[in-house]
Amino acid sequence: MNSRRVSLVGQRWRYFRHGNFHGVSANWLRKQCDGVYASVGEFIQGGSVSTRITLDVLNEGEEIFRSILKEKSGANYLNSFDCEVGLASFLYAYILAEKPLTVVETGVANGITTNSIMRALEITGGKLHSFDIDSRTQNVYKGGGNWHFHHLTGNLEKSLQNQIGEIGNVNLWIHDSNHGFHWQTFEYRLAAKVLSTSGLLVSDDIDSSTAWGFASSSLFESSSAIFDNRKFIGIAKVKR
Repeated sequence: MNSRRVSLVGQRWRYFRHGNFHGVSANWLRKQCDGVYASVGEFIQGGSVSTRITLDVLNEGEEIFRSILKEKSGANYLNSFDCEVGLASFLYAYILAEKPLTVVETGVANGITTNSIMRALEITGGKLHSFDIDSRTQNVYKGGGNWHFHHLTGNLEKSLQNQIGEIGNVNLWIHDSNHGFHWQTFEYRLAAKVLSTSGLLVSDDIDSSTAWGFASSSLFESSSAIFDNRKFIGIAKVKR
């Protein structure tokens, strides 16, 4: 076993036992969610989401993520703001499989997730609405896809609510903004209101607060937690 794998196994064990230093553990998430997975690949193979996603396309998404990371990391923020490979590759593969027409993303930062999503939407023809409090982040995507940047100002909750109201139904919602309990809870509830019947909610950093775990019983029909190198991502279908 090489040193990188030893380090990863050790990290997973620490997360399972103790959780993120400012959030919750995998053990706690396991009690709240329908499933906890060691990787996105394991989640896909478990059949918990679209069976049209293949590991080959997931691997393609990983390669695209790494090329985007090399180009964009540090563009606006430190690389600690970048998403991890599991989130980016899943979104790429899911979009190619399900072809959502309207995608919402909160939190742009260096645009790693944004560009991974857009690489898929450039193929499928859908549109992405990205929201951020920092106007600098409107510089992250230069391609020819259907991308709309929204700058949140003033009362951020009202600003997001009002602008989402103009978009209408959403097929895929990705949370990657403020990971505090209050904002995550607010955003998960807002997403649940506008997601289509077949829509999917995806959240980065679900181990940073108890919001995802509590929403799993109150808002979600089914939810999963997936380990993604240094944190957990969540994937859920909302109740109807």
